[in-house]
Amino acid sequence: GVEYLGIYSLANAIMLISEVIAKMGLETGVMRFVSQLDPQIDKTKIHRMIQSSLKMTGIFSIGVAILLAGFSGLIVRFFGGVPLLQTVIIVFAMTIPFNSITLVSAYATQGFKLLKYKVMTTQLLNPTVLLVSMMMSYWFISSESSIIIPMVVTGITGCFVIVIILKNISGIHLQNLISAPFDTNLLNFSIPLMFVSILQTFMHWMDILMLGYFTDATVVGLYHPAARTAGLLQALLLSFISIYAPMMSQFHAISDFKAMSRLYKLVSRWLITFSIPIMLIIIMYPVKVMLLFGPNYMDSASVLVLLTIATFVQTIFGAAGPALSMSGYTRLVFWNSLGAFILNLVLNIIFIPKFGIMGATWATLISMTAIGFTRIIQVRFILKLSFLSSHLYKPILAGMVTWIGIKSIHSVVMGFHTVVTLSIVFFCSIMTYGFVLWVLKLEPEDKDFWSGIVMLKVKKKDLKN
Repeated sequence: GVEYLGIYSLANAIMLISEVIAKMGLETGVMRFVSQLDPQIDKTKIHRMIQSSLKMTGIFSIGVAILLAGFSGLIVRFFGGVPLLQTVIIVFAMTIPFNSITLVSAYATQGFKLLKYKVMTTQLLNPTVLLVSMMMSYWFISSESSIIIPMVVTGITGCFVIVIILKNISGIHLQNLISAPFDTNLLNFSIPLMFVSILQTFMHWMDILMLGYFTDATVVGLYHPAARTAGLLQALLLSFISIYAPMMSQFHAISDFKAMSRLYKLVSRWLITFSIPIMLIIIMYPVKVMLLFGPNYMDSASVLVLLTIATFVQTIFGAAGPALSMSGYTRLVFWNSLGAFILNLVLNIIFIPKFGIMGATWATLISMTAIGFTRIIQVRFILKLSFLSSHLYKPILAGMVTWIGIKSIHSVVMGFHTVVTLSIVFFCSIMTYGFVLWVLKLEPEDKDFWSGIVMLKVKKKDLKN
């Protein structure tokens, strides 16, 4: 239901913001430093770094969880005093140490240029456990339990699995965590990224939190599915960045700016290539997409269109952010995020009381567009890297042809069942888009990169050829 989804969304936003504080940016720090070391030569350094990151995360996350549970009553009053919300927040707080250790461990495995374990745990195992435990709780316990129990089960399961995987990959001894020293270099690098992540997470959930403050859980419940559906494009960005970020760090460490430039252009082009067909389907058939959640959510169709455009802008410019952070410009990344956060906050305060749910949508669109353009300009002038290439016309042209194609069948397919309509549109969009790209031909480096995606890794030599 809309109200329960709103309660879940608010509690989830609060938990995720708390998790960012609990991790202290160590997930990015450990990935960066591990990726720069040789697993054979620097084995001892890698062990010490991973053990230190896990120890610091464990200690700090427990403290954050205790504080969140203790202040849950005050937080709930800020959002209208819904009793169930306090219970959900307290239970979610218990999962913060498990979730934080899971993410730091997953990023540590990514530092070994192995993406599959992070994907397997965070993108496959955890969502599956969350879904199954939610259905079991709903069918056999109660509706309330279906938004409480699954988070705990998922947090514990994911943490246990990824820690065992990390142990097998790195060879660390978990019994040495207690005696592991704090790595100050790792912490100094990570702390600015923690503030960046806090601001980015706040910005990501700002619309949810502000809607919860100015309106109620029902409005939040209407907004959340549109935001998450538009976030499909952001998931695409995160998938590419998982491979791209450690490689940029490695290239920058050896001052190979030519390889950085080629990788930056390549990833940007593929982000644009994969984003366009998804974006077109959503903005051309928003009512049908929202009907997947039920008829109560049809009014969120216009919200979905604007949020999809905002996420599309964020995605196509998304390679610029990691280029700055992996090159050591963490303070600049922080100031970028702070500026976007302040802009988003001010716009929400101005727009939501006047325009309600659409006010939050416009605030997100404007702030995401501003931060996107800011980052690509900075990368261009500081690192001398440009995402523009002579091959960008191919996905753009394919997108224009696809847009004409799916628009021409709009009046024909809208009368069908929602699933049938979206299935036809999806098939036509992918076939048309793929055919045009095939006619225009992929570049050799694109084929190499695609092979790397399939194998969940990209070899450095493929980019230099």
